[in-house]
Amino acid sequence: MKKPTKKTFDEYMSTRFNRKYRDADAYLTLIDVIQEAQDDEKFMDLAELTLMSKADRLIYRNTLACMGTELTPMQVDEYLAIVEFGLEYV
Repeated sequence: MKKPTKKTFDEYMSTRFNRKYRDADAYLTLIDVIQEAQDDEKFMDLAELTLMSKADRLIYRNTLACMGTELTPMQVDEYLAIVEFGLEYV
């Protein structure tokens, strides 16, 4: 399957989060997710991320913070939406 356009991605994210969405870095993250998910093991790891509960998301945020990357709850939600959208293109 061919990769999604930036316009398609922005429309998906705008609909998903009920606001105008434009973020060039997020589109690059989407492309990275699609490339990474080509590996079956990494695909499963990414798929598991999209199934996290609210408590699991908090643990995930804490784990990322311990590794030096701090994200807000909204940023985590956006990242997981990017992963979810990207997996549709694998």
